[in-house]
Amino acid sequence: MAFDTQIQDLIGTFTDQAAMDTWMGDGAKEIINVMPDGLRVLCASEATFTSGTPNTLNTGKVLFITRNDGTIDQPCRKIPALLAGRAADTVDMQYASATDPAFFIKNNTIDVLPASGACKYSEVQYPTVDASADSAIAVFPDEAEYLVVLYASIKALQQLMTAKHGNTNITASFTKLNDALTNATASANAAVAKFENANSESVFGDESTFLTDDSQLTRVKNALDAAENVVNNNQPSSDTDAFGAQANEDVEIVSSALNIAQTEIRRAQAHLSEWTAIGDMRVKEINAYLSTAQGHASEIQARLNVDNTEYSWYEKQQQKLQADYDKGLKLLMGGE
Repeated sequence: MAFDTQIQDLIGTFTDQAAMDTWMGDGAKEIINVMPDGLRVLCASEATFTSGTPNTLNTGKVLFITRNDGTIDQPCRKIPALLAGRAADTVDMQYASATDPAFFIKNNTIDVLPASGACKYSEVQYPTVDASADSAIAVFPDEAEYLVVLYASIKALQQLMTAKHGNTNITASFTKLNDALTNATASANAAVAKFENANSESVFGDESTFLTDDSQLTRVKNALDAAENVVNNNQPSSDTDAFGAQANEDVEIVSSALNIAQTEIRRAQAHLSEWTAIGDMRVKEINAYLSTAQGHASEIQARLNVDNTEYSWYEKQQQKLQADYDKGLKLLMGGE
């Protein structure tokens, strides 16, 4: 099973392949650095060079080095680079001979004294890993591979948690909420202004609301005035309004006048309902904009709830994997 599959079995879907490759390599380095010598030797490779021509090192972990004396490979003792000159002096106590060679590390290179000998050294190599293709790590002990997977899984969880702090979907929702609130404020103000503009769009206002020709309540007042006229305002005459006819005991005219008054009152009620409906439309217009803003706010909250749930799971899973990793590392190092 490829390493990226193993990682995703522990943390869920994760698509950053380059990051997994990097973390697998970093994990291998960290584990090699704390390995006991008995396991670290499994991470080493042999390199050769001729003494007197310094050879560039890949890492700082050289396990041993030999120089051939013409018959066998003699082990080299390590000396500080500062003493290299003395080790080349045949009369100095530090002198390095063919049967007692010495090596030193200087400026990222390794060299051996005496010169012109065939040298071999064992150097720990840090592996590179292709998480999508590899299911084993070359030049690395099998018993430590699962720790590398745990290391990479922990780092992947940390990346996922970090991503929750910059969730673009939530950021986009906040932008929409801000836009909606801006539009709602402007539109609500415009709708409120229609309430206040007594001479044109208002359903409220000062006395002109009831009196001017273009006001909303002109028709209501007109109908009520007409009803009043036939009841007790001498319309069509003082004898034929309801009160006059009643004084004259003309029941037929009283009934007719009251019927006309009731008709006008119904007309006033109809016009009043229309006026109220216009006001309701203004309120609904304002509420529609506010509802849009509320919708975006609800969307943000829903996304935050999902994020919080996911973040909590990532955090708990990281703690579990970290405990497994720490325990495995301790056992690898020889701890109980």
